[in-house]
Amino acid sequence: MNDSTRVLVVDEEEGMTHVLGLALGFEGWSVSTVGLGETVAQAVDEFEPHVILLDITLPDISGVEVARGLRDRGVTTPIIFLTGRDSIDDRLAAYAAGGDDYLTKPFGLEEVVERITAVLRRSGQLPSSIVAGDLVLDTDTREAWRDGEALLPSRAEFEALLSEVREHAA
Repeated sequence: MNDSTRVLVVDEEEGMTHVLGLALGFEGWSVSTVGLGETVAQAVDEFEPHVILLDITLPDISGVEVARGLRDRGVTTPIIFLTGRDSIDDRLAAYAAGGDDYLTKPFGLEEVVERITAVLRRSGQLPSSIVAGDLVLDTDTREAWRDGEALLPSRAEFEALLSEVREHAA
């Protein structure tokens, strides 16, 4: 996306939020950071992020509980967990709470950028995305998703989907 893309980083480690803020800023994205889980709902309401980077281990409340609380409030903003916890139970809990992706520390900043781009594409928030109901088509990559699940269309199938979506839009 462009400079209007907003990323909320939730992590108590100032060094981590600083580095992420710099890296995401170089992408032209706006970044806001918070260090406590109890402040996330207010930050989401005020900043209206396109994506949330959320640590599981916060000093006041689990990131899993934060994600569950956001989903219970009807917040559909994609959530990517960035955490040092790598057990299968932690990952399953994060996805069950409404997480869209999960990345363990240490990670490369380039990978964080690509993961953000991927969830934005799947959610129909990139300029190359066409959204029709529960279907998202990315005309740049020729990828497709229905209800957030990746489809694997052939080139001809993608073109047929695209043609059908454009016909119904006209």
